[in-house]
Amino acid sequence: MRIILFIFFSCITFIVHSMEKVEMLHEGENRTYLLFIPETHHNSYNLVVGLHGYSGSASGFQMETTGGFNQYAEEKGIIVAYPQGKYFYNENKYLKSKTYTSSWNHLGPLIKSNPSIKICEDVRTQSPVFPSCQNQDNCYWTSCVNDSDFIMKVTTLLHDRFSINNTYVMGLSNGGMMAQLMGCTYPKLFDGVINIVGMQPLGMSCIPKSPINLIIYGGALDKSTPPKAIKTSSGYLYEPMLSTLNSWANQFNCKDYKISQLSEPFKTEEMMYFNCNNDVILTSILNKEAGHSWPGITPNEGYCRTNIQSEIIYNECNDISIISGSKYLFDRVFGE
Repeated sequence: MRIILFIFFSCITFIVHSMEKVEMLHEGENRTYLLFIPETHHNSYNLVVGLHGYSGSASGFQMETTGGFNQYAEEKGIIVAYPQGKYFYNENKYLKSKTYTSSWNHLGPLIKSNPSIKICEDVRTQSPVFPSCQNQDNCYWTSCVNDSDFIMKVTTLLHDRFSINNTYVMGLSNGGMMAQLMGCTYPKLFDGVINIVGMQPLGMSCIPKSPINLIIYGGALDKSTPPKAIKTSSGYLYEPMLSTLNSWANQFNCKDYKISQLSEPFKTEEMMYFNCNNDVILTSILNKEAGHSWPGITPNEGYCRTNIQSEIIYNECNDISIISGSKYLFDRVFGE
């Protein structure tokens, strides 16, 4: 293992195999992200920023959640950054143990813009409260740090370090919600958003002021963030997937759309808007046979970490190596 100090960037990089762990100081706190650079050198690269789900990890997102996204990135010559969300260990009184909890704070900015909208029922059982949060109601379940600025700074640093063509932000569940917020907040920085099973709160699904591409994916069997139903069994309220898609289409003056029923590689219904401002393409994908997971991957993957994040007390990840879902999503962006 080599340790390299980059004084200009005020960060420390740990290199393990094909990924680097980069530490940086952000608003007085140590933050980290993992960085994958393809072994084959290119004069310029596409960049993807990947955001793990609630109580996931950066390395777990790469290894399990996406089925090994770095394999696809190597084939396509894509640089990938995997930021790590803030985490803490919550004391479980019943199990008499500490439970790892991580998240992205997409709720803070959305609630600030929509203070009168409730995102859950009053009977909702409160999630573990992050140390960064104070005086939050029972509906608030994420951290309270400025994740938008952290992810923006990571992306900007990589734009300065490499010659970047197109930049996409992707995420699953809480990471998908955060990815959509990043696209809405920084439409000049990101060319598009790929939001996987990350429906935003009802009445708060954000829309960028400038047109960018969107792929929003939902599983018909998803009970956590349902793509059609508004209310979940846990009491949270989410914006239907097609409502978000249609709102973006109206904002970007999309002239045409088509609906497709597909059976391969997954049984899906796709709706695509095109002839929009700046020629962006907006797509919703409903997987009729899937739940709360990455396409082609079973649910409950990614709750782990690999050796590059050995400081996290968590399960060891398994090497899944299934990239059919990543190809299904990203080939439409970067070509087959």
